[in-house]
Amino acid sequence: MCVAWSCSSDSDNESSTPPSPAASSLVPGNDERPTNWTFNDNRQYELRMTVQVQLGDTLANYQTSQDLMCATINGEVRAVAEPSETGGVVYYPLIIFDNVGDNYVSLSYYCDSLHRIYTINDWARFDTSAAPTGNSGIYRPKFIGN
Repeated sequence: MCVAWSCSSDSDNESSTPPSPAASSLVPGNDERPTNWTFNDNRQYELRMTVQVQLGDTLANYQTSQDLMCATINGEVRAVAEPSETGGVVYYPLIIFDNVGDNYVSLSYYCDSLHRIYTINDWARFDTSAAPTGNSGIYRPKFIGN
C-alpha cells in the first residue's frame, strides 16, 4: 500500500489541502517495542474476558510478527498478545482479567514496521459474557482513520 499526498501553490495563494490524519499517522516514529507490556499473574483476578482482535484499518497493511497488542484497565496491563494467524487471518488473542467487571478496556497497538504505538482509550466495557469474536465477526478496532 502506498499513501501519498501533494501540495501545490499558485500565484493566487490558494491554501493547499493538508495531509489527512490517517496519512500523518502512518509516518514512521521513534517508539521502541514496549518491554513494560507484560502480564503474568492472573491469579489475583476473578473475571476474564476473551477477545480476538484484528486490525480494522490501514495499519493492517503494516503488520509484522513483531507487533504487539495490549489491553489495559485503569492504566494497568491486563493482557498482551503477539499476532496469531489462522486461515490467512491475522489476529491478536487477548484474555483480559479484572475483578470489578464493569471497567473500560483500553487497547494499545505497537506497529514494529512504523515504530509507533497507537491507543484507543475506553475501547470497550469489560464483559465476561462477550463473544470472543464479537457479535458480528471478529473485533476490528480502528486506531487511525482509513
